[in-house]
Amino acid sequence: MNLSTDLTNVNLSEEETTTTRDAAIAKFQEAAAVTIFNWGNVHMCEGRMMMDGGREKPLEEGGQQGAAIAVADKFDEVEALFDLAKTRFEKALSIKPDHHDSIIALAQRRYERSRLLSAAAGLSGDNGKAPAGHDAKKRTAEAEEEFTAAAADYKAALANLPEEVPKEKTEEEKAQYQALVDEAVARGEEPPPEDDTTTKSQVCVMLGNTLFEHSQLLARIGKAWQPMLDEALKYFHDAGCAQTDIENAIKMHKGKRMEAAK
Repeated sequence: MNLSTDLTNVNLSEEETTTTRDAAIAKFQEAAAVTIFNWGNVHMCEGRMMMDGGREKPLEEGGQQGAAIAVADKFDEVEALFDLAKTRFEKALSIKPDHHDSIIALAQRRYERSRLLSAAAGLSGDNGKAPAGHDAKKRTAEAEEEFTAAAADYKAALANLPEEVPKEKTEEEKAQYQALVDEAVARGEEPPPEDDTTTKSQVCVMLGNTLFEHSQLLARIGKAWQPMLDEALKYFHDAGCAQTDIENAIKMHKGKRMEAAK
C-alpha cells in the first residue's frame, strides 16, 4: 500500500484520511530515522577500524589471547568521527524520539570513546605509556567518566525498552538447534544456549562489556575492580551468554591476568 498516494483518494472518509495520514507520517518518520542512524553507524565503524590494535598476547604459549587493544595513533580523527556519529544519532532522535537503536547507539559511542581515551592514557595493551601529546592522568579521568556515563546510558535504555514477543522458531530452526545440542552432548560439552536474541539481551551484553572494560581499566590503575567485574558478569548471565564464554572472558580479564603473572 502506498500511503502517500492513498491520501489523495477522494473516496476516503475524514476518519480514514486521518488514520492513513498518521500511518504515513509514522512510516516516513521511521524510514528517515533509520537512514540517519545508519549514516551514524558508518562513522562509528570507520572510527573503530582506526582504533583496532589487535589483542594482547597470551600469558603462556598456546594460551588464550588477552583483551582487545585500542590504539590512539589517530586520536583526533577518531574523535571527529565519533562526534559526527553523535550528531547523526541525535538527529535521528529529533525525528523519532523513541528510536531505540539510536538511543543505544549513543551509549555505544560513549563506550568506544572510553576505549579511545584509555588508549590515549596508555592503558590499552602492554605498552603502558601514553602516546605523545596526551596527559595520561587527564585521559584516565576522562575515560573513567565516559565509562560511567556509558553504563548509565545503557541502564536507562534498558529501563525504557518496550516488551518484545519472542519469535516463534520454524521446525527447521528447531531441528538445527537440536542437532547442535546432540553434538555437544556426544562430545561431553555444555549444550549451546538457544538463540533467543532480543534487543534487551543485546543491550545487556553491551552493558556487560562496558562494565568489563571499565573494571579492566580499574585493575590497571590499582583501584578495586572485582565488584565491577561481578556486575558485568551479572549482565552477561541476564543476556543468556553461554557459561563457557563467560568463563573465557574472566580468564582474559586484565585483573586476573595481572594476578596470574605475579
